[in-house]
Amino acid sequence: MAKMTMVQALNMALQQEMEKDDSVIVLGEDVGLDGGVFRVTDGLFEKFGEKRVVDTPLAESGIVGMSIGMAVYGLKPVCEIQFSGFSYHNFHQIENHASRLRWRSQGRFHVPMVLRTPYSGGVRALEHHSESREAFYAHIPGIKTVIPSGPRTARALLVSAIRDPDPVIFYESKALYRAFREEVPENEETMPIGKSMIVREGKDLTMISYGAMMRPT
Repeated sequence: MAKMTMVQALNMALQQEMEKDDSVIVLGEDVGLDGGVFRVTDGLFEKFGEKRVVDTPLAESGIVGMSIGMAVYGLKPVCEIQFSGFSYHNFHQIENHASRLRWRSQGRFHVPMVLRTPYSGGVRALEHHSESREAFYAHIPGIKTVIPSGPRTARALLVSAIRDPDPVIFYESKALYRAFREEVPENEETMPIGKSMIVREGKDLTMISYGAMMRPT
């Protein structure tokens, strides 16, 4: 095991899945040469080249629309929307197309794509850079919404999301990106999507939470 930040763990997951599966494509604004706005995709462009790590125009609807098309044709796109507050522009692509294609086509098509986006506050950013829109996606049938609470869960859940046959919205807390380091196994690890994790057992009270709220304040 190695101690990693969440940024490093996410980068590790992307790199390992891209090495194992040539159909995994990373795309988004500044994900290539710059390594992403928070450097989650750092080094991927140099290792995998411009055909698998694609810098896109500043057009969130276009990024997600391209990802849906790639997924339908057999690729596994992992697209990045720089901040969740920018996702209004791509919402109709997710709600009207990505979430419905499996049912609309009676199972002939599916959309194995991941949309990664940082969310929430904690870094003193402006309004569109500090929004939390996870509830929008959590209420769309056909969409899975995933929010890790630390480096180890981030790495394992991102691997599971990439391998999922249906669209996954993967929210990453900016406040957790470099907040602490955690032991992350070097060997392959996945976590089931949709199953809760019991952090502390008890008999009197049940508390349900996710993301940065799982950490001491």
